[in-house]
Order: sequence, then structure tokens, then C-alpha cells
Amino acid sequence: MLAIVLYAAATLVLIAVWRRFVMPVGRTAAIVLILLPLCFTGRALLTGRVYAPIDLPFLSEPLNNYAKEYGVEKPYHPGLSDLYMQMMPWQSAVRQALAKGEWPVWNPYLLCGTILAANMQAAPYDAVQLLGLLLPHAQALTFGAAFTFFLCALFTFAFVRLLGCSELAALIAAAGYTFCALLALFVAWPLGRIWVFLPLVFLGVRLVVRETNVRAAVLLTLGLVLVVFAGHPESVLHIVFAGSIYGLYEVIVTKRPRTIALAALCGVLALLLTAIALLPFFFVTPHTMEYHFRRDAYATAAFDVPPAVVGHRAASSLFPFAGGRLENGGNAPRWDAYPMRVGSVVLALALLSLLYRRRDTWFFVGFFLFMALAGLNAWPVGDLLHALPLFDIALNERLGFAAVFAVCVLAAFAVDGLKPILRLAHVAIVGGLAVALTVGAMLLRDSEIRSGVDPSIIASLTLAELLPLVALGAVLFFRLDARWILALILVQRVWEDGSMYPSLPEKAFYPTIPVFQYLQDDPATPFRVVGMHYAMVPDTAALYGLEDPRGYEAMTFRRLHDTYPLWSRPMPVSYNVVEDRSKSFLSFLNVKYAIGSLEQEPDEQWKLVLQDRYHRLFENTRVVPRAFVPRYVRYERSDEAVMRGMRLADDFAETAWIAVPQYPAHRINNGPGTLVTRRDGLAYEIDATMDLDGWVVLSDTKWPGWRAYIDGKRVETHYANHAFIGVFVPKGKHHLRVVFHPEAFTRGRNITLVTILGLVVFFALRRYRLKQPRAVRV
Repeated sequence: MLAIVLYAAATLVLIAVWRRFVMPVGRTAAIVLILLPLCFTGRALLTGRVYAPIDLPFLSEPLNNYAKEYGVEKPYHPGLSDLYMQMMPWQSAVRQALAKGEWPVWNPYLLCGTILAANMQAAPYDAVQLLGLLLPHAQALTFGAAFTFFLCALFTFAFVRLLGCSELAALIAAAGYTFCALLALFVAWPLGRIWVFLPLVFLGVRLVVRETNVRAAVLLTLGLVLVVFAGHPESVLHIVFAGSIYGLYEVIVTKRPRTIALAALCGVLALLLTAIALLPFFFVTPHTMEYHFRRDAYATAAFDVPPAVVGHRAASSLFPFAGGRLENGGNAPRWDAYPMRVGSVVLALALLSLLYRRRDTWFFVGFFLFMALAGLNAWPVGDLLHALPLFDIALNERLGFAAVFAVCVLAAFAVDGLKPILRLAHVAIVGGLAVALTVGAMLLRDSEIRSGVDPSIIASLTLAELLPLVALGAVLFFRLDARWILALILVQRVWEDGSMYPSLPEKAFYPTIPVFQYLQDDPATPFRVVGMHYAMVPDTAALYGLEDPRGYEAMTFRRLHDTYPLWSRPMPVSYNVVEDRSKSFLSFLNVKYAIGSLEQEPDEQWKLVLQDRYHRLFENTRVVPRAFVPRYVRYERSDEAVMRGMRLADDFAETAWIAVPQYPAHRINNGPGTLVTRRDGLAYEIDATMDLDGWVVLSDTKWPGWRAYIDGKRVETHYANHAFIGVFVPKGKHHLRVVFHPEAFTRGRNITLVTILGLVVFFALRRYRLKQPRAVRV
């Protein structure tokens, strides 16, 4: 129950701060805003369950055989797989780093070590994740979803109130945007969390243009900082783009172009405050496989989205059954993750807003049309964006969030503009929408059934669209209290998308089973472990503090990816699969254990060390230590020559490859030498006794940021075996320290800290001056 306590405390404090320093919030509105997220997360939050797909790890070995013991019947929503394969492992790595007193810059648990904070989506500086550190990880997931919904509701409410709407209209807009299909799905992703700050950015932009004071600058800067720290770089671009469009509109309307300078200053301050996150990200990006794919393939490809794809996304934005349902094992042959669905009630209200003359209406209509075309990847907007720098490497369909936000703002305008004299027009528009949706559902129904969608699901979700819409018509015709509209929106959104996430018992959160217990008890660390085929799906090893060379990352080290064929089978999407444990490169990667099925047998290299009811655990008798001195070194002039040589090798303990362009290709004896290695946080402390000069090789990926020191003096590191760390150590006894300490991080951290200090001094001096009595002229 700790999650509900933290949620209550955090929401009450934030409401109090908001009322004190930003704008008033009525008591009733505050209560509604706090309770609103419970429409989706209430069961989990109030009963101590987990609002997250923690059932999905039970899809594969070794957990699959224990599913019933932990209250997992069958996978609920496979579309949430990124959460258990990426987000939760990243969060766990951040937690473990902070628990050790380390900055969360390195993730040792996957891909032979990889970046953590620099991948951005680990989001170690995200405000919601930092609050969640007060809870156990499982409970933090429930709190994070609920508090994300709350932030979305509060900021949407505040912006709509700033536009001059009533509290009820603002609550209706808040309910619509908070529970739109995009946020209902992506609430636990950095992608979802970042878009809850769009209304805050809009609020800051409007205040900067219209008030041009310190409060406005603080809110805009805060909004931009929260956007960056939320951890989704593409969406930072999209939100700044959307905010700039709105800011340009405000400048034109108010005729105050000078305020652009203040907005730019807010942007600069936000960049300085978030340098700790941005500098490492920009520094490592060119070294990633994803960057090269986006730049060399995606950006240069013709942007040709088939009309059928555009049409299907448009259909799924109107009809919740389009594409099928993944929840609870439902069939979803054409499921779309990016529908701009907000429900027929909000859509009807947005159409009604066109009846009233309000200057803001036409801006938000145009804004919606532009962003909706972007969300659909439709011509001409989709093509235009793909031709622009930065947008050409981004997935611009995510601008659909902005389109949904615009619809919700328009809905609020309609609620405040309702006039009894126009009630027949209201009913006509609502009735016309109901007829259009009915006809569209009938036309779409047969094709969905033929694709495998359950007819009962189609019927239920069609009713979810139509019945609340009919009820809205009755509310408008009989001039009932507009609070019924809010109720109809909540009923519809819960009906359609309220079951997106499961609510599962906390005991199912990555339980420790015998095979994991054996690995955790092994004192001979560090070592790595793999699951054969699809066992122990990456990156779940992080939840157990184990290290797995496989992985599924947002930013994959390009050089490591080049080595995949030497030891695994690369997958076009998701992680790489180990199918042959006899590969010599696995021994080089310090893979000491392999988890296999009962059908797999031990051999000369891999001995059986544990067998339970379902699995076998094998130990590699030829495992190479994390740091070692190879018997030979092969110098090559190019990376291509290194890869050619490694493809022909069968013993990576014997030979290591070093690319040195200035040397002719040749092989030399190396060392010999002995090493005593221990890991100390982000560093390897190695006592080396070298009989002769030689190379020490470490099987950690050599991302930019590794430093080496011999007897306290910094020395150069080199690429060994194409992607790993090589350090040349002279003859004799030496202490070698190899540590991950990227300069981009230290510089970014220093810029952030100095900026914070500067702002503290500025506001302290400002407060002091305001308190000083003014001289009175006689």
C-alpha cells in the first residue's frame, strides 16, 4: 500500500504548490484531478497490485514453468513487451547504480556492458522515476503510471483554464487527453510520459508571450527541462516544434515579437540545466547502429506510405476494434500502436466547437489537421516533415499526441460555448457523427472479421462508441448538467481502453527460482550468462543482477553489433539469439553459464551443474576471464581485416586482434603475464604481472568514455577484437585501472550543477532586493 500513500502525498503537495505559485484550482476540481487516474490504475493502486505487464517474462523459459505458482494464467497484452524487455531492466539498472552510490552512466547487465543514462530512455533524471525510488520497484511501476496520468490531467486542466475556460470544461479536456488511446498504451514508456508535459510547455509559452515575467519564464523552462529528462529524444524535437508553432501564433496575435527573446532564453537555460543528459547522448549517438540506420537508410529512403496503411490508422483512430485487441490473448492481426483515438464524445464536442466564434478555435483546428496528417504519415505533411533535417530521422507519427491534445482543447471550447438556442444544431452534429460512425463500423466490420477479429469484440466496442454518443445527444437536447458529459467521457474511455494494462500480484515481479538463485550465489564474479534460444529473454537478467551478452537496446554499439554473427543469430527486431553454445567467441565474452532445456546435453566443454524440474544449467569449462592476456596479438590495418580474421578463428583466448593503421599486418607473441582482477563500481582494478610487454584485453564493449591508468598515469585504450577494450601494459608489476568515466558526462554534469547554482544565486539576490525598503522621495 506504499504506492497509494506516495501517490496521495505527491498529488496533494503538487496541487498545493500549484495553487500557491501558479494559479488557483478549486477544491472540487483538485479532488477530481487526484481521483481521475484511478479510473485506470485504481484496482492496482488500492490493492497493492502491479499496473504493469510483469506477466510477460513468464512467456519464456525459465519462468514459464512457474507461471501458475505466481498467479499468472496467460499473457495479457503482448504489445507491452518493450516494458519488460527494456524499460523495467533499465529502471532496475538505474536503481542498482544509485544504490551503490554511482552515477547511472553504465549498464553492465546486457550487451557486454552498455551506456545507461546516455541512451536517454533509461531516464534516470526523470522526476516521476526519481519519486518512485522511494518505493520497491514493483510498486514504483504502479505509482509511476498513476502519477503520470495525474500530471497529464493537471497540466491539461491548467492550460485550458489559462485559455479562459471554466473548470468543468478544463476537466473534460483533461479527461480526454489523459485517457486517449496513445497515453493509455504508452503511459509507462518514456514516449508516453514525455507527452504529458506538452500542455505545460504550451502554458509556459502563452505566459511568456502575454505576461513576460519571471513566473512565465520559470514555467516554460521547467516544462522544457521535464521534457528532456523524460527521456525520449525524438519527442523532445516534436514537442519543441509544436510549442514553437503555438508560440509563433501567440506572438502574431498579441503583436509582441520581443517576447521571442525571452522564450529563447528559457530554451538556453533548459539546455544548460539538462546538459547532464544531453551531452552524453549527443556524444555516443554517432557510435550506434540505430543512428547509422536512420541516417543512411531511413532518411534517404523515399517516403512512400501506402494509402492502405494511412487508411487503417485513420480507421483505428475512430474505431477501437480496428485491428483487433491484444488484451487477454485477443486476436489482433492488424493492431496499430499509434491510433489517435480519443472517443466519440470528445470528438463530437470538438465538432461542436466549430459553431462558436472564438479566435483560438481556428488555430487549434489548423493545428489538429497538421498534426493529424503527421500522425497518419499522410501526404503532404508526412512527406514535408521527412524532407526536413532531424525530422528525416524521426518517427513523426508520434505527433499524433499533439493532434489528440488539440481535439481535447476544442472539446473544452464547446462545453463553455453551449447555447440552448443551438441545441438542435448540437443534436444534428452529434446525430450525424453517430450515423457516420455506424456506417463506418458496418463497412469495416466484415473486413475485420475476415482478418480474425472476434465479432463480439467488434460489437462491444462499437457500442462503446455509439451509446455514450447517443447519451451525449440526450444531454444536449434536454440541457442537462454538463457534468454528465465528463461522466460519459470517463465511462467511454474506461470501456474502450481502460483494460490496456493488467493488474497483477506483486509476487509475480521477477521471482527468484532455483536456477537464478544458483547464479546469484556464485562468488566468482564477474561472469556472464546466456539463455539458449529464447530462454531468459534479454534484458531480464538485469532484474536479477546478472550479466547477459545478449540484449535489446534503444542504442546499440555498432561495433558490437558487427560481432553478432560470431556468437549469435541477429534478429531484425528485438534481441540476438544464442543457438550454439560451442562458439568460441562466447568463451571470450566471459560466458560462464548457459541456461538450457532438459533436452540439451552436457559435453566436453559445457558440464551440467544444476538440474531442476524444468531446466538444466551448464558451466563453461573454457570460459575466458573478463580481463586476460592473450598468447598472441594480430595487428591489422583496418576494421574489415580484423573482422575477416575473427570469422576464421576458433580460439579467442589464444589470439586477439588490434586494428593499428600505421603497422603492417602481422602476428606477435603477447606477454605472457598474470592478472588479478576485481571490479570496483564502474572500474576494473587489475594487478598485472607482465613477464614481457603485452596487451591486456577486457571483454567489455569499448563505448567512448573508457579510461585506463597504469600506476596512476593515464594511457590510451584501443579497440581489441573490434569492439572491446585493449590496453598495452609494459613489462613488470603494475596496477591497471580501467574505468568508465566519459568526459561528456562530467562536462554535462558540471554545466548542469553550475547553472543550478547560478539560478539559486539569482533568485536569492532577487528575493533580497524585493525585501529591501524603497527610498521615499521628499
